[in-house]
Amino acid sequence: MAQFNITATSAKKEGMTVSNTDKKYPSPAEFADQAAADENATKYAKSLCHEDHEGVWDWVGHATAV
Repeated sequence: MAQFNITATSAKKEGMTVSNTDKKYPSPAEFADQAAADENATKYAKSLCHEDHEGVWDWVGHATAV
């Protein structure tokens, strides 16, 4: 299984990227393939809280192979 870093970016706040520190969505983590990692990244982005993350709602998850 390959390892992937899970992050999220915002178009509203250009250049802003947050790394996954939530134990529910570990990063780096092993996934069977890119599709499985992308699915986890999408779930992570949806889990980000507006109040806790710079007032941003438009988070997009990314899975990058390590």
